[in-house]
Formats: sequence, C-alpha cells, structure tokens
Amino acid sequence: MHQPVESDTPFFLLLDIARMLRAEFEHEVREADLGVTPGEARTLANIARFGPLSQNDLAELSGFGAMSVTRVIKNLETAGLIYRSIDPNDRRARMVQISDKATPLMHELKKIEMSVKDITSRNVTSKNWRAFEQILKVVRDNHLTAYHGRRAIDIETE
Repeated sequence: MHQPVESDTPFFLLLDIARMLRAEFEHEVREADLGVTPGEARTLANIARFGPLSQNDLAELSGFGAMSVTRVIKNLETAGLIYRSIDPNDRRARMVQISDKATPLMHELKKIEMSVKDITSRNVTSKNWRAFEQILKVVRDNHLTAYHGRRAIDIETE
C-alpha cells in the first residue's frame, strides 16, 4: 500500500526553505546587475565567511563540482575579486581569499542578504527569530560534526 510522504516534517521544510532562499538570493543578485553571476556571488560569500579556503573546501561549500569551482575561481580572479596564495601547510595547495577590490561588492551582497532575511523573517517576532537562529546553529553544528567525523574516517582508510 502506498504511504504518502509527509511534506511538513522539519527535514522537508528545511529543504524547501533552502531552495526558496537560494532562488530569492539568485533573483536579487541578477536584478542588482553586480557584474557577477549568482554562483559567483555565493562563492564570494563563502570565501568571505570561511576563507582563506582551499579549492576543494570551496567546492564543497559552494555545491559546485571541482571543475565548476575552478571556472568560477578563474572568473573571480580575472575580475580581481579574489586571489590565490600558497597554503603554508601544504605548498602544493592553493588558498583562495577575497581581495580588497571585492569590498564594495560584498557590501551589495550584504544588502541582498538583508532583503532576503526581511522576506524570510516577516511575521516572526524578534524573540522567535533569535530562537530559530539558535536552533539552526545547533542543527548546522550537528551536521558539521558528523561531516568531520566521516572525513576523518575517510582519511584514515586512504
């Protein structure tokens, strides 16, 4: 017998919200005509949040494959928005960092972030929004812990 899938579980709600947030962000980046694609904007935001990053880490954070992130990095580097440097811990690896030239663009991306947040938090009290943010941080940290645990096991078995 066919069992319908419950669509209002936290799992599906988070997937739906993530998809809608990304679509709204990408729409606003296109509308703002910032000279970067939505994917390049997401990549810059990830570098700003977590950088300096290796290209592999950036690919994982951005949701791009290795080949796609290489193309995005090349475009951003050509535009002078990022630069690559040698990883002091592994001279073979290159680290990606935001350049000073990206500062005005990062301010514009912050405005877009705030606009998307305004849509997202509409009709939610400040107290509930803060509680929601705290819960999301715990959930994110749970998944980061699981991810790092899997990576450690993968490295040990190589």
